[in-house]
Amino acid sequence: MNHLKTSLFILITLSFLFVNMHCSETTTPTTLTPNYSLDGDFNTNLFKAVLNETPEGENVVISPISISTVTKMILTGAAGNTEKEIVDAYGNSATKTSLLADSEAFLNWLKTRKGQPTIELSNAFFYDKNNFHPLDGYKQNVLKYFDVAEFAEDFSNEDAALAKLNSWVSNKTKTRIPKVLESIAADEVMFLVNALYLKADWAEPFDSNATIQSDFTLQDGSTVKADFMYADNQFNYFGDDKLEAIELPYKDDEISMYFIKSKSNDISALISDFSFTKFEHIAKNMKSERYMAYIPKFTVEYKNEATHEALKKMGINQAFSSGADLSLMAEEKNIAISRVVHKTFLTIDEKGTEGAAVTVGGVVLTSLPPTIRFNSPFVIVLADKATNNILFMGRISNPSK
Repeated sequence: MNHLKTSLFILITLSFLFVNMHCSETTTPTTLTPNYSLDGDFNTNLFKAVLNETPEGENVVISPISISTVTKMILTGAAGNTEKEIVDAYGNSATKTSLLADSEAFLNWLKTRKGQPTIELSNAFFYDKNNFHPLDGYKQNVLKYFDVAEFAEDFSNEDAALAKLNSWVSNKTKTRIPKVLESIAADEVMFLVNALYLKADWAEPFDSNATIQSDFTLQDGSTVKADFMYADNQFNYFGDDKLEAIELPYKDDEISMYFIKSKSNDISALISDFSFTKFEHIAKNMKSERYMAYIPKFTVEYKNEATHEALKKMGINQAFSSGADLSLMAEEKNIAISRVVHKTFLTIDEKGTEGAAVTVGGVVLTSLPPTIRFNSPFVIVLADKATNNILFMGRISNPSK
């Protein structure tokens, strides 16, 4: 990038997600149910574009809403064809005004909601005050739409600037990501940072005593050992000739994780045919049925330092070139986005709210319910049902990794 140094300022965008699928706090449930997400196709198209750049056997977990938030922060400062390319990536019904209003509404909803899960979406704006001069209008807009915390630093004092940024990230991710950057390059002048933190209890925790070790079949046909959580329960279930899925809700029933698998164990075909419309069809047509479910425990740490390549595949190209029109962002007109770095951490297990309970019920013999085993590569979707936002999506290729 050195040859661009005299003609192009560098903007780095970083987005992080920490998800911990259990916690012990309880609060009063919320009754607010907004419905204003415009990110549907953007989410699934982004997921598929990232997977196209990732080996089939690798676990991938992304936070579409985190990446979308950073993308919209870029959109705030874009004009001309750069603005058009970003808006078009969200679909025909999107406009710059509606996309920014959507972000503002979602943040306002997060501030007013109560109950589980805990969802915290934080945004920050770090820039070199000696070499980058954001316009007042841009600063006012990112504050309005994204509640951005502004940090004007002296990047020539690299240690101090890094300490400030890394400390902010560590605080917003509850120390789960204590450090993100090791250095600041000479031509880096701004960082847009988004952090999404989520904690949730399963509505029906799994019994850890029922967890068993069994085979998980990889896409190449080989097997590995994995720990499978087990429950014999009523699940919202969907099945057709190609796939089957179950829903695992979290406490307060605002957010659910959906586990989706191919009946032919062909994860590539499942993903190729996947879309937001397909996901909506699955979620809306589920029926409560009794199943014996086997779901593998897993922890995924994922980092993608070239998320911008996925955005390019979605038609956002000019923002990453010397022809970028980010004229609404700063006094400097020779600025562009150099890269988008995305990092996630996700773990799921049996744990739920701490406590004890005894329930006595009558037992009768019935015919055994059908079994659903997620013992080959599958897709996960964690969706906020109140706002239609997909907080993250994943392809679990090998839960033992």
